[in-house]
Amino acid sequence: MTDPKKRKISSKLHGDKLTAEYRDGEKAFKGLFYVEDKTMICRFCQHSVDWVRRNTVVDHIASKKHAKVVELAKGKQAERQATLQSAFRGSRGTSQERRGNFQKDFIRMMATADIPIEKVAAMKPFLMKYCSDGGALTSAQNLRTLYLPRVFEDHAIALKATLKDKLVSVIVDETTDHRDKSVLNIVVGDMDKLYLIDVIFMTECTAKSLSKTVLISLTSNSIDFDNVCAFVTDNAAYCKAAWRILEPILTSAIHVGCMCHILNLVGEDFVKVFKEVKQFVNDISNAFKRQPARKRRYLRHLSAQPDAEEDGEEDGEPARSACLPPEPCASRWGTWEKAVAYHSTHLQEYASFFDEEASNADNINRIREVLGDEGKRARLQLEMNFITESTPKIQFTLTKFEGNSPFAPVMYACVDDLMSYLMRGTTKVQFGPKTDDGLSSLPHAEKNRYIETFHECFTLALQKMSKHTDSSMAMDFYKLARVFDPRQVATVSHDIASYANLPGLSNPPDSLQEEWAIYMSSAKDQLPEDFKLHEFWKAMRLRIPRLAQIALQTIWLKTTSVDTERSFSQYKTLLTDKRESLSEPHTKQLLMLRYNGDVEKRLVV
Repeated sequence: MTDPKKRKISSKLHGDKLTAEYRDGEKAFKGLFYVEDKTMICRFCQHSVDWVRRNTVVDHIASKKHAKVVELAKGKQAERQATLQSAFRGSRGTSQERRGNFQKDFIRMMATADIPIEKVAAMKPFLMKYCSDGGALTSAQNLRTLYLPRVFEDHAIALKATLKDKLVSVIVDETTDHRDKSVLNIVVGDMDKLYLIDVIFMTECTAKSLSKTVLISLTSNSIDFDNVCAFVTDNAAYCKAAWRILEPILTSAIHVGCMCHILNLVGEDFVKVFKEVKQFVNDISNAFKRQPARKRRYLRHLSAQPDAEEDGEEDGEPARSACLPPEPCASRWGTWEKAVAYHSTHLQEYASFFDEEASNADNINRIREVLGDEGKRARLQLEMNFITESTPKIQFTLTKFEGNSPFAPVMYACVDDLMSYLMRGTTKVQFGPKTDDGLSSLPHAEKNRYIETFHECFTLALQKMSKHTDSSMAMDFYKLARVFDPRQVATVSHDIASYANLPGLSNPPDSLQEEWAIYMSSAKDQLPEDFKLHEFWKAMRLRIPRLAQIALQTIWLKTTSVDTERSFSQYKTLLTDKRESLSEPHTKQLLMLRYNGDVEKRLVV
């Protein structure tokens, strides 16, 4: 039979009568817990305890972990931990608010510095010792699931406010991560500033899905379609097809094919006929890949060579230190060219080094065969010399466009100069000192065959360049944009009507025409040696504010998609082998917080 007294107590605890305060008030639990926002928190362990079931509370008190914490806390007053709800409540400047802000700013710092949130457990003792709010730091799980979304929500709001009513270039690129997921990153450029506005995990990347995703992303970020001045992609067929879908919608934009991608394609076509050189570069790369002992032996071998000690200048400068061959990267043609330049000056050292190596791997045997045959080695040396002496113009232009500068006004001239260089190469008979010296030692018939091969290299590169630039609407824009470079004003039309296709210059009012006349007059002034186009137009805002704003928007139109490539580089460091379980939403949030930095200016002192 049930004890009437127990039944009476139980009836009092039904519904709202059983509370955290009631449980905390029990004699057995006095001084061990405190209650905030209907949550009972252990004063020592600093985490909530399920108070509904009394046995749960008793089990917590009896646990070894609790006993250990109590022992460490003897003689100290346990600091009360504010719950998530109370942390964001109260007037500005309260300790609860400071603690809540500490959690959010901590997330911002971790994301910007690319420190995994899981590291918080190891960092907490240090923070508790040296930071007044360090004890407020919650667990990694809470930071990731509760605070990260809140911080990202604040970030998204600040991003929308930053881009509101701004004219932007939309830069889009896609890659496949090591989880075999297709990732689409969308970056927008506002003059010299760049923001990653979306990271989308695609099930398929087609023209239709790409165009649809871009429109959804622009809408969700409150970017007016009429404020998009450029749609920048690589030169893949599906990207061009996506533009044909978007063109009637993004009526103020032009399609810009990434110039760096074009130059990579040009470089690849330039060297496509040199199959032996490609094989040799690949064999050398594989010979040193994941071979630390061989790398050390090679460096010792180089240091022992007489030339290594005599490479210094006569005035006493130290000799150039021995270094490993550059590692070519498949996605960056310039790194391959640098590897060829290195190999062309180290064939003799390679020959003696690999003769001493004990390995009989296929790639090592091929290296020995080429370097051991005098005829093959001479041909390899000649072809490498030609590549080294003939590709710097392409490499220089490519490297230049990889920076973050206002390239639109100079793009037309750079492309025209490169086209002229390639055109001259299709007929010239002198290619550089080392190449010419190698050709002079060949029989007449073989020399002519090589000259024809070298002409073919220039022809293939020229054809590739023409294919991607002749019909490009961006090239027409670049040609007009030259007018906003004072260094080129003398070579272009001074009639404002000639630039009606530039944004802001169609049907110009009288006030804008007056500013145009002032600019044309001042552009004749002598320019300083350290002239910077961006600084020039910022200074001109005082005299011709409207035209200066149009000029700044024009010169900063994005010409490449390298900024999305940089976001992919950050993506790869974020999603390492140890963080493969990171969810897609959290991956997006952390990547955007890292790429964009402190848009809200929360961490500014």
